[in-house]
Amino acid sequence: MSIVRAFILSMCLLLVATDIYCNTPGVKKHKVMIQRVSIYQLGDDSFKTIGEYFGNKREHPYFRCIARDNENIRTGTYFVVGLNKSITLLPKETFVRIYAITSLRDGVLSFKCRIPDDRHAFVSEIYCGITSTPIDIENLKSWKVEFIDKNDKILCSQQSYMWQ
Repeated sequence: MSIVRAFILSMCLLLVATDIYCNTPGVKKHKVMIQRVSIYQLGDDSFKTIGEYFGNKREHPYFRCIARDNENIRTGTYFVVGLNKSITLLPKETFVRIYAITSLRDGVLSFKCRIPDDRHAFVSEIYCGITSTPIDIENLKSWKVEFIDKNDKILCSQQSYMWQ
C-alpha cells in the first residue's frame, strides 16, 4: 500500500511542478499547434456530472477545458480541438474564433469563445461550444478555427479542406 501512495504522491508533485513551470513568466513557450478538429452535436447530458445529480448547481469540468460562446447554455455544436501541447502553454486571455459556412444564404457565421484561465497541465483538448446559435452539422460546408490573444493576434489556426 505504501508503494501505491508513494507513486500517487510523486505523480501529483510532477503535475504541480509541470503546472508551475508552464505558468512561470520568462519560461520559453513552445509553439502550440492544432492537430485535429472534430465536430459534434452535444446535449446538456454530455456535461452533467454526478455532483449535479446530488444537488450541486455548478458545472464542474473536471479535466476538460470547455469554452462556450454563451456560458448559460450547454447544448450546441462543439468543435473539439486537439492541440500538440498542453493548454497551459497558451497565454492568459486566449480566445477561440470559429468561422462556419452552412449555406450561401447565411454567409459566414462567426463565433468567439474565451478559454478559461483555470487550466490543467495535462489537458490538450478544448471543447469549443457554439451554443447561442444552432448549427446543423449535416449542412456544415466549411469551417475555420483560430486561437487569438487579447490583441486579436492569431496564435494558431486550422481550417477545413473547403475553406479557401
